Amino acid sequence: MSSLLQNMLAIHSSPAICGIKASNLINIKINDELYEEIDELNKKYPNLCFCVLKNDGVNALILVYRRKVLEKYLFKDDNKSFLDSIGYNTESVDTMLDDLKERMANDSFPHEIGVFLGYDLQDIKSYIDGKKCLYVGYWKVYSNVQEKKEIFDRFTKCRNAVIRMLNKGFPIENFMR
Repeated sequence: MSSLLQNMLAIHSSPAICGIKASNLINIKINDELYEEIDELNKKYPNLCFCVLKNDGVNALILVYRRKVLEKYLFKDDNKSFLDSIGYNTESVDTMLDDLKERMANDSFPHEIGVFLGYDLQDIKSYIDGKKCLYVGYWKVYSNVQEKKEIFDRFTKCRNAVIRMLNKGFPIENFMR
């Protein structure tokens, strides 16, 4: 794995790689090896998925997730109902991701992507409704600020731990099994 991809994953996707967040996004410049690296990672780590949501010819937006964690989150009754109500095929994670890819091709960043990223559904709905946010962390928070700060703190501690291990010479693959 290239050092660029390894660093991007550590900085932007550690919580998903470690299984404490539904998913993370990385935006990475496309190079000749990127798609080969993604295919190799998907084969080598079957429980960890790398899905290109969008490719504008220069950059690729990649969703990094553990299938079981994302599936559990997307199939929570309220999240599934929300996605269903806005026209997603909620038959499987793959059909939902296909719908998300299609929407991203037409809209650079549809608001419901927050569901795929593990954001609180009430915060997503409040954002869509244009309410005033109370706090900004990994996402805009509209309720339960202290609870969300604790969640954000866990994400940050995870990222920092992974980066510390990389700096000590341990590969990110240690966290990807």
